Amino acid sequence: MLILGIDPGSVVTGYGLVESASRRFRLIDSGVIRPDSKLPFARRLLQIYDDLLTLIADRTPDEVALESVFYGENVQTMMKMCHARGVIVLAVVNCDRPLFEYSPAEVKRAVVGTGAASKEQVRFMVRQILGLPTLDGPYDTSDAIALALCHSHRRTENARSPRRKNNLEEKLRQMGAYDRKNKLSEKLKALKIKT
Repeated sequence: MLILGIDPGSVVTGYGLVESASRRFRLIDSGVIRPDSKLPFARRLLQIYDDLLTLIADRTPDEVALESVFYGENVQTMMKMCHARGVIVLAVVNCDRPLFEYSPAEVKRAVVGTGAASKEQVRFMVRQILGLPTLDGPYDTSDAIALALCHSHRRTENARSPRRKNNLEEKLRQMGAYDRKNKLSEKLKALKIKT
C-alpha cells in the first residue's frame, strides 16, 4: 500500500510517500511544494493545488493522510494554513483518493510515543523506522512522512481490532428479521416498518 502524507502550509507544504507492507516501510519519495513567494496568495494556493495534482497523478498513492487543523496563536497564519488545507483536500478529492486526517499530537504519539514530541524527535524516529542514515530537507518533509507512518499504524490497528457489528442491518439480522434470502421477513412487514 502506498500512503501519501501531507503536512499543509501556505509557504511550504511537505509530502512523503511511504510504501507499507507487513509492518515494513519504505520511503518512495519526499519533498516540499514551495510556491513562489512573489506570487499573490491566491496564486500560491493554485500552485499548491496544481503541484499536488501532478504528484498524485505521477505517484498514484492508494490513500492520503493529512494533518488536521490545530489551534495556533497567530490567527492570520492559521487562516492561511486552513486555505492551503482546503486546496489540498480539493486536489485529493478530485483525484478520487481516500483522505484521512490526524492531529499533530496523534502523529507524534504514533511515531515517537508521546504527543509532546519535538520536531527533532519526530525526524529521528522517522529515520529509525525507515532505516535511513540521514533525512534531508525541512521539518515539513519529516512531518509528512510521519503522517504516512501514523496512517499505516492506524490501519493496522483497525484491522486487528474485532469489528463491531452495530449497524441497523446486523441488529435486524440478530433479531431474526431477515430470512435466508437476505430479505426482510414477514415479522417486520407485519409491524409495518418502512424499509
